[in-house]
Amino acid sequence: MDSSTVIWVIVAIVVVVVVIAAAVALSRRASARRTEHKRERAGELREQAAATQQGIRRHQAEVDTADARAREMRAVADRKLAEAKRLESELGDLKSTLHEHVQRRDEVIAEADEIDPDIDTDAESGPGDAAAADDERAESRTSGEHRR
Repeated sequence: MDSSTVIWVIVAIVVVVVVIAAAVALSRRASARRTEHKRERAGELREQAAATQQGIRRHQAEVDTADARAREMRAVADRKLAEAKRLESELGDLKSTLHEHVQRRDEVIAEADEIDPDIDTDAESGPGDAAAADDERAESRTSGEHRR
């Protein structure tokens, strides 16, 4: 081989090595830029997550407050329901007692009518007359007068 060919081969090898070195350097620089960009993006995502975490805490506090309020209202409602049931039971007892008193009163009135010589219990009267007679008896009982 002659010396100019060797020189050209050496120059070609040097050029190829320089091109390869430049390509490797550019590739590393691009890779470093991509890595830095990924770091920046990861940092941004972490900041967003931190901001979201604050919102999550605030919403969790609201949920906890609403839950506590709902449980409190449920307890109040349960107490009121129990009180209503107790009052309804008491009302039933009172109505039963009232009914017993009304029946006893009616029995006493009937007995008084039976023994009162001024009340004609044997007379047959029509439906309208019975109501009028009941009204008169009630009126005479309240005023203390007897029908004559």
